[in-house]
Amino acid sequence: MQFKVDKTGKVVANSMESVGGVTISQKELDLREKKKKLQQINLFAKQIVDRMIKDIIPPTPANYLIFFEKFLEEKSPAQKEAIEKILELERQSDTYKDYMARMDSYLKENFDNTKKILDDINGLYSQINKIKNFVKLKGLELIKNPTKTNILLFENKITSILNSVEKYQKKVKEDYKVITNLMKNFDKETIFDKKYEVYNKKYFMDILKSELGNMKNFSYKSSLVAFKVKKDILKDVKLQSDRDIIVKTVSNIILKRSRRSDILAYYDDGIFLLIFKHTDFEQAKKAVESIKNFVSFSNFIIEGKQIQAKIDTNIVELDPRLSIDEIIGSAIEGFLND
Repeated sequence: MQFKVDKTGKVVANSMESVGGVTISQKELDLREKKKKLQQINLFAKQIVDRMIKDIIPPTPANYLIFFEKFLEEKSPAQKEAIEKILELERQSDTYKDYMARMDSYLKENFDNTKKILDDINGLYSQINKIKNFVKLKGLELIKNPTKTNILLFENKITSILNSVEKYQKKVKEDYKVITNLMKNFDKETIFDKKYEVYNKKYFMDILKSELGNMKNFSYKSSLVAFKVKKDILKDVKLQSDRDIIVKTVSNIILKRSRRSDILAYYDDGIFLLIFKHTDFEQAKKAVESIKNFVSFSNFIIEGKQIQAKIDTNIVELDPRLSIDEIIGSAIEGFLND
């Protein structure tokens, strides 16, 4: 689809005809609209940094966030609404904050139920102690005077206490079931891989989807890198536990060498994926070479044999037009048969 634009740049008709104007494509029109929106937040960002420099405030991410929120409240309703619309795109993709909110809810609920079960156990022990003390005190009296009335009173008291014990037992069982279900849900919701201590596949997929959406909205470039420890290094290591140590150590090295904004996750079959945000192919290539060199400095002593760590890598520039499966398939191509 194309539009007719007058000399001032205003769209006057949905037509290919040109009457003293210029025709532009839908793609170009969308790009102009994006640039117009970004100009608003770019100017806003400059004002914040200028103010921080003037006030001699270090422009760290934490300080910038404080000033950003402070300045946003001072804007007019129209300006604030325009900036909020842009920020909404980021908020919708803030998977990590959503996760932390859910985990906070789980922890609070788990804490409350743990407190309940501890209170119930305390009540259970209290009733058991009552039985012990009653039997110790009244048992001697019953032996000395075993009348029918005394026996009946003794049985009724024991029955009453046992009923209380059963109630507490039932409550403990119910509370334990609630906590067990909470822990199962917690495990399902977790975003971390327990074995390698990086993000897991599920969380990575959510982040990749969000990143592709942001790239489409803001027209910037990001890259995806697949890592895997070279198979000729691992094949000589007999124990799986030793192989796991090598892979985990290498993944931690990669994590330490990446930026805070980068997302490293374990995918599958020894493959790790890393998103380099706001990074094109050439920039990603330089970063990967730096990581590979750093990894190569690491050595392992396995069964008296020194092993130098090395990794295979594959870089693809993210394309919002492709599906997630297509992008990842391209990134891990060549690793699957290792």
